[in-house]
Amino acid sequence: MLTLLSAAVLCSLMVYTLRGGMVSDRGLTIVGMDIEGLGMGVLAFVAAAWYFGPLYGVAIVLSVMIHEFGHVAAFRIAGHDDARFRLIPLMGGVAISDRAPETQAHDFFISLMGPGICLAPMALAYALSEVVAPFAPDFAHFLWVFAIVTGALNFFNLMPFWPLDGGHCTRILTDTFAPGATRFVTLTMSAGLAALAVAMQSMALFFFAILGAQSLFSWSQTWVHRPAMTKSQGVIALGAYVFTAGAHLWGGFTMLARYL
Repeated sequence: MLTLLSAAVLCSLMVYTLRGGMVSDRGLTIVGMDIEGLGMGVLAFVAAAWYFGPLYGVAIVLSVMIHEFGHVAAFRIAGHDDARFRLIPLMGGVAISDRAPETQAHDFFISLMGPGICLAPMALAYALSEVVAPFAPDFAHFLWVFAIVTGALNFFNLMPFWPLDGGHCTRILTDTFAPGATRFVTLTMSAGLAALAVAMQSMALFFFAILGAQSLFSWSQTWVHRPAMTKSQGVIALGAYVFTAGAHLWGGFTMLARYL
């Protein structure tokens, strides 16, 4: 009961944090719901179900949708009413806005709230799996699978490799505390991801590493000229990043230990 109460409190805090972005001024219209978008979503589910199995496939797609909605809600709070997301088979998903965040503080908030919003449903799924296990064991098992999948996916996403959310957060934090080292850190992240891709024999990870390296040669002027976070904001942001990554490591440890 204490676990369930703690999860409910965490859910309430998350809803309060994103209260300005849960619904757009455009109402509940699903932006970009066309044949192409629907087809991409179906392909994402089929790919996940084929690779991991139907139960894990449902959990993965649901977790990715919640994650991307966290980015969209954060975008809306930062004034981007056009924010939307799409699922990408074998790659997860992507949140989209027609303009870049105006400040690095906004950019960090948007990047972190994808994994951040997933903390509440992960904790709630863990708690409910214990409550419903005696009379609905199959549903309890799905909740447990959803929890470990959510933790594992979001912990991986928070690893300090560009262009994952963790790499994005790391680059912003580096620009806050050691701006002269930002390019070097981005290159190091790309090299680390490339090494991980070779070790895991993953073409998808290697593709991400190439994207990260490419960003060094197309350094956005909007990045350079955007207002940076203050040192005090950076300390708070670093604490939020470490806490979110640690919580997802705890939640997804069972799955991470199985596949790594």
